[in-house]
Amino acid sequence: MPHDHPGFDYWQVSDPAHPFPVGDITVLTDAEDMGQAEADLELPQAQPKPRTVAERSVGIVNSAQLWFALECTTDAQGNVACEAVLRGKHVHWFTDHGETEGGPVQELRLTMAEMRGGGRKEALAAHGAHCDLFSVQWWPNQGKVHCELTVLHVLNTVQGLIESRVRANREAERLPLWPPHIPDAPAPKPRPEPKPEPIPGGAMAPGRPFGPLAKIVGFFKRLAWGLFG
Repeated sequence: MPHDHPGFDYWQVSDPAHPFPVGDITVLTDAEDMGQAEADLELPQAQPKPRTVAERSVGIVNSAQLWFALECTTDAQGNVACEAVLRGKHVHWFTDHGETEGGPVQELRLTMAEMRGGGRKEALAAHGAHCDLFSVQWWPNQGKVHCELTVLHVLNTVQGLIESRVRANREAERLPLWPPHIPDAPAPKPRPEPKPEPIPGGAMAPGRPFGPLAKIVGFFKRLAWGLFG
């Protein structure tokens, strides 16, 4: 492959005067149909040469290859402006789907203004009978820009995937709005039972049963009296 960043000199990782602005890469997913990795980018205040690119890449076996890069330029006033160059390639191919090689290298770029905020971008490219979705999601993280790159092999064509998304959005718009959740009213507190009436001597008289239960209790009382006096 020819020079991946024409017009830029490569930033040396071991340059003591200029810390390398692309952090270590961490692999998040390593499946045959999906590769995902993350890294932090730091927007530098100075660079080794007027036009320098700092890049790290990772190859995920039987999954994907991902590149994180910063192309930086210094103007006449000494101000450094950078653009993130993010690339991804699905390196696996499914022979049972009629694929004979990996997918194409896809590229997404972020300006400095975009990097200072947060967001998501994606690209689609044909891969055999299907397509590869390459996406980047980024947000500020302790003075740096945290980037997550994802390559996903989709069992659909580019046009088919776009059309299925349009249908899904239309169906979502037709769905009725869920009614607001109204919490249940608290259950009424049980009324306290009346206390039994006091009897002479200060003791409390037992509660008096009613109805058939009262007759049964009375029968056993009388039986006890008859047996035990």
